[in-house]
Amino acid sequence: MISGCRVHITGSAAADCDGELLRVAHEYVRALTDELIGRGGGLVLGVGSEPTGVSGEPCIFDWTTLEAVAAAGDSAPQGPLLRPERFVGVASQRGLEKIPSTRAATWGRCRARSDFGLEVAPPGWRMAGIIRERQVARGDVLLVLGGGAGVEHLAEAYREDGKSVVPVHSELGALHNDGNGGGTFLHERALACASQFFRLRDGCGSAAARLANLRLSAGTDAHKLASETADLLDDLRPRPAFYVRLLAAPHDDFGAVERFFRDVVDVVVEERGFTPREMGLGKPETAFMNVEIFEALHRAGLVVVDLTGVRPSCMMELGYALGRGRRVVVSARKGTQLAFDSDKLATYFWDDACSPDRQIAEYRDWFDRYSELPPIVAPLQR
Repeated sequence: MISGCRVHITGSAAADCDGELLRVAHEYVRALTDELIGRGGGLVLGVGSEPTGVSGEPCIFDWTTLEAVAAAGDSAPQGPLLRPERFVGVASQRGLEKIPSTRAATWGRCRARSDFGLEVAPPGWRMAGIIRERQVARGDVLLVLGGGAGVEHLAEAYREDGKSVVPVHSELGALHNDGNGGGTFLHERALACASQFFRLRDGCGSAAARLANLRLSAGTDAHKLASETADLLDDLRPRPAFYVRLLAAPHDDFGAVERFFRDVVDVVVEERGFTPREMGLGKPETAFMNVEIFEALHRAGLVVVDLTGVRPSCMMELGYALGRGRRVVVSARKGTQLAFDSDKLATYFWDDACSPDRQIAEYRDWFDRYSELPPIVAPLQR
């Protein structure tokens, strides 16, 4: 799961946090960042000032992660195929002005990387909220350590988008002394309903049992905890790719569509780090299928739409996915007459007369070119 994904490490500590606990927390964050980079992962990074507590230790972890990125080899091993920006800094214009002079060299090395991207939010109202929106858009997994109201809001935004949230229990407090307890509050909630925060691949044990080990104190072996955390992140179930397709077995095109999905789509989707999800396959999660369909569409990491047969239900689900701003890949059997306006969408027309190997190669190329397109309507600048 880590390879090709961006992990967002966030949180803070109170100004009066115990110095030894905060030192161990930074050691843990640094060791975890090194583990993630070494396993082929990317990062979403905060950029700005670096407030320190009474102990002299920084109260936030942004520059600890940025230091690790700066020290890593450029285009480190197993970099993502579809994301040249493996490391993405998200900042406000004011935040960039507050970068400490002591961090200038680190910031310079990060900016010089070929795999580093910077996204700067426009000036305006509710800047913190805009930055969080953009962090959610660029991240795949959120890891929370300490913090207050800001990280709690960020965690809800990640969860609403169908992305994993892994909180660590600690007594760090929060820089602004707000919220319900930040990472510790979220950790306790997640222990009671782990599946609402993240899911593990089959055969990787109990999510709650694995989460229970993620506890940080002044006496914690930071490197051991970092390794356990990276193992858990590696075992996360890849985000679902929800299939919208012809499912009526009596239809003349059903056999060809079924072969295309089993022989071609499944192969490429799994290669690119997604878990195929299709109604009628696997264990249902609700008693009413219509609810499950739209909940799955709402939080899918990718929506794979095949319009062969031009079914009204498929058109409705395609429209929902587009309106929700999901990543969408569209296909149809060669010869399908698409309805207006779906015929204006980039569509892969597959030919079932081709060999599976040729179809896989062609579909893979199509997927790589069209699966990261922006939403049809971009959000307004605030």
